Amino acid sequence: MRHRIYQVGRRLALLLLLTLLGGLLGATLVRLAPGYGVDERELDPRLSQQTIESIRASNRAHSSLLVYYARFLQGAAHGDFGDSQWLQRPIASLIRERLPVTLRSVLLGTLLAWLAALAAALAVSIFPNWALDLSSTVMSGILIALPVAVVAMLAVYIGAPVPVAIAAVLVPKLFRYVRNLLAHANAQPHVLAAQARGVGRPRILSHHIAPCVSPALLALVGVSLSMAFGAAIPIEALCDSPGIGQLAWQAALNRDLPLIMNLTLLTTLITVAANWLANFSNRRVM
Repeated sequence: MRHRIYQVGRRLALLLLLTLLGGLLGATLVRLAPGYGVDERELDPRLSQQTIESIRASNRAHSSLLVYYARFLQGAAHGDFGDSQWLQRPIASLIRERLPVTLRSVLLGTLLAWLAALAAALAVSIFPNWALDLSSTVMSGILIALPVAVVAMLAVYIGAPVPVAIAAVLVPKLFRYVRNLLAHANAQPHVLAAQARGVGRPRILSHHIAPCVSPALLALVGVSLSMAFGAAIPIEALCDSPGIGQLAWQAALNRDLPLIMNLTLLTTLITVAANWLANFSNRRVM
């Protein structure tokens, strides 16, 4: 019991460390990007000199990245994540408004992708046919070669919702992995023995193949969730969906360092947590 608590504590500490490093790296990239520190609001002739000096003082406060990051962590520990420079609103309220939209799109897109990938992989496995195998391989190869931005633009063109676009990004990757797992399981000696004894295909799938592939599939669930969340950022930006992806895109365009840092921390936390939960579930099953 003590060893298990130690393992969980170590994993949580690693999760926290990776999240903090992800936020620092994201802030560093923004800080070193061309044009950082240039505020187009200074060119507005309607603003007074006092307002312009206030804008410049706010930008100078972020000149030291390490100092700014330390102050940010100190405020975050007390529940204060700062205000958006671009929208002039608390960042916590912006995330609360947009995160449910992204989570719903990611979960629906991942579910659709898994259903399509499992159906296609099972069809190829149950009905072995060279034409079916060739067509599925060609289609998955075409989809996997399309960049996420192209898939998003196609979704805008045909009017497809965001979850469908996310599913289109995930399906070819999931299909190839699941098909290879099923092919490897079909070649196992106990499966061949069951086939030789005349055991029905549904029973072979449920009693012989499913126990072999379930640990790897559980691990793939976490990976697919992190991939879906990463794909949601450009898809939501191009499809004009009011989620975290659109907010991150607009924050990057407006060089909003506080907002970008919080979104980077959130993305890193979700990605690492999904992978950790997948590994934990995989070990429990095994």
